[in-house]
Amino acid sequence: MKNDQPKFSKLDKRIGTLGKGISGQVDLYETKNKFGYAVKVYYPKENYESNKEFKIRVLHEYNILSKLDHCNIIKQYKYDVSLLGSTIKLYMPVGSPHLYKLVRNRNNLEQDELLCIWKQLCQGIKYLHSVNICHRDIKLENIIFDSEYKLIKIIDFATAQEVAPDTLSIGLVGSENYAAPETFTSLKYDGKASDIWSLGIILYYLINKKLPWKSAQWNDLDFKQYQTALNEESSNTILFNLGLDAIKESQLLQPDPNKRVSIFDFDYFSWFENIRFCNSIHSCGYNHNQTFK
Repeated sequence: MKNDQPKFSKLDKRIGTLGKGISGQVDLYETKNKFGYAVKVYYPKENYESNKEFKIRVLHEYNILSKLDHCNIIKQYKYDVSLLGSTIKLYMPVGSPHLYKLVRNRNNLEQDELLCIWKQLCQGIKYLHSVNICHRDIKLENIIFDSEYKLIKIIDFATAQEVAPDTLSIGLVGSENYAAPETFTSLKYDGKASDIWSLGIILYYLINKKLPWKSAQWNDLDFKQYQTALNEESSNTILFNLGLDAIKESQLLQPDPNKRVSIFDFDYFSWFENIRFCNSIHSCGYNHNQTFK
């Protein structure tokens, strides 16, 4: 993983800021050889007990990512901690704007191209779950393309968790739009199953260009109507225009996590197997650079 790491220097030029959040920002840099990279800068805005606690919390993301090696997972080059321990920088490859920004204002996107993106996302999640890591914040804003606009990358592992088999996750994290219903109602839940729910929300958005509901809770009328339709086995439960097999088999948005499919079940679905997607070797046939850049 380190063979393609650039040589960093204090003379590297800061080009601009890619994004800002509550806890920090992401800046774009360029080496003297015109190699671009991103730096995620954390500065404490919360009341941590100590700089040691701050370092542990922030480097949680780096420590998880440093163990991973998959074409659909963002890499981390290195990290720096300031002398006083109050600022931490994570160095990573530069990519595209996040997927929500790329998709929301584009009309007439072809479904097969969008399914390529979604299947790439599924490959990344399958890898994570195979090494017993759940992301817990899968959303369009945490998916980017690489600099060549071929492979998608899952980013932001701040709330990711390493889980032993049959170990439950604790705490409501992530974004409300994408969160599974059990994360609102249960103190402990299956983090991998919650990732599957988020995959379903993303698939719904890519196909329909809108989110199905604001929050998967009973006080959300859209979600309540959906759950009622499921209980009544109504035809309104058809969420995706992917064919009859997909409708029957894809329990991605099954409110009961015990009935929800796992990422490993996808390999047995013919409709999923037939989705063409880009990987390190093959292309789906679409030029994502031309579509999205």
